[in-house]
Amino acid sequence: MSIPGERFYKMSNAVFCYGLTPIQLSAYSYLVCCAGQKDRCWPSIKTIAACCGCSETSARAAVKVLDERGFIRKVDTYSEYRGERRQTNNTYYILALPSLRAEFKAKIIENEDTDKERRFA
Repeated sequence: MSIPGERFYKMSNAVFCYGLTPIQLSAYSYLVCCAGQKDRCWPSIKTIAACCGCSETSARAAVKVLDERGFIRKVDTYSEYRGERRQTNNTYYILALPSLRAEFKAKIIENEDTDKERRFA
C-alpha cells in the first residue's frame, strides 16, 4: 500500500552499535531524514523535539552528544536583521559514522559468535 507523498531515507544498520539512547537515535534519524542527499539541514530544536516526541531540553542534549561523538557537526548560523546580528536555526551537517569504540566492536564479535553457535547447534 502506498501513501501519497511518502519519503524514505537510508541509514546504516551500524548506527545500532554505538550505544545511543532512544532520544539520541531518534534525533540522529530525524536529522538524517531532513538532510536527505544534501548531508545538511537546519531544523529548529523545537521542531526536532516535536518530531522526536521529547522535550526541547532533551533534544538539545541529544544534539550536543551527537556533535561531541562525531555523528553530526552543528554550526551556529546568524543573519542580519535591521542592523542586528541574530542567531537563526543551527545548520547540521551529517558526517560519516565515527569509528566504533573497542567495547562495541567486542560486543559485535561476541554476538556474531553466539549467532554462529545457535545456527550450528
